[in-house]
Amino acid sequence: MIKNVTIENRWILLLLLFYFFGTLGIATEVYKNFFLPLTPLNLLLTLVVFYRVNNDFSKRFLLLSVLIFLIGFSVEAIGVITGVLFGSYSYGSLFGFKVFETPLIIGVNWLFLALSTYGVAQYFTNKWYLLILIPPLLMTGLDFIVEPVAVKLGFWSWENDNIPFQNYVMWFATSIFIHGLIYLFRPIINAKISFIVFIAQLIFFGVLNVLLT
Repeated sequence: MIKNVTIENRWILLLLLFYFFGTLGIATEVYKNFFLPLTPLNLLLTLVVFYRVNNDFSKRFLLLSVLIFLIGFSVEAIGVITGVLFGSYSYGSLFGFKVFETPLIIGVNWLFLALSTYGVAQYFTNKWYLLILIPPLLMTGLDFIVEPVAVKLGFWSWENDNIPFQNYVMWFATSIFIHGLIYLFRPIINAKISFIVFIAQLIFFGVLNVLLT
């Protein structure tokens, strides 16, 4: 039976299994310390599967990807160093190698979230203002769910354990800038993998939000 499953769907199945067992593992105290260090692998796998299914390796799309990565990482690095953009926060060690006290992997997170939310919006509309507005709303809404879980798990921490409202304002502003850039490149993004990545993130952090916070 498995022979009839396309390579694309095998990749998707792998990703969904990773999220499923990751959610169970992190939610279970006895297995949490085993699964938490796999977080960078989960982010990388999400990006790999997104690109594998999206199947656009043109120079134009790869250039766009590099720009999104650099913007996301740079904003985070400036935010960590100065405490001005998002508020005063710092990253823990779970995300691995850091540059300017900021994990490189965080740029990957910005990359697949930006592309997948654009893909979701693109499925419903081709109006430029909606393609620039809806994805940032999706990303900022997701961040409301992510923040309490991330702090609880030690991904990052806020000064005085207080998540400032300016964090969400900056997420929205940065996302608008990124999605304006994406619109200028006019990519056609696979809707299927876009929905899967966004919904997987939503369920993962939504379930952990209920169980851990």
